[in-house]
Amino acid sequence: MVEQRLAADCQIIAPIESTYWWAGEIQRSEEWLLLMKTTVERFDELARRVRELHSYEVPQIVAVALAAGTADYLEWIKRETTPGSGA
Repeated sequence: MVEQRLAADCQIIAPIESTYWWAGEIQRSEEWLLLMKTTVERFDELARRVRELHSYEVPQIVAVALAAGTADYLEWIKRETTPGSGA
């Protein structure tokens, strides 16, 4: 995702244990949580790419609104997710 400039960075939190309903039954599985920083403009393309690569039929793809951030950090995310950027 970073190489394709769909995300400015990715953080992996693992392993985590998830419990959820699937196919009418409670499932438990070991999963890995991947946090990716991108812009609103790049979210749909990022989500499409995650779907293409993910093994789950319905992967968890959610956007969490960023309430605030330092101007330089937010600019960095924007710059690093701009196609053709070479920062």
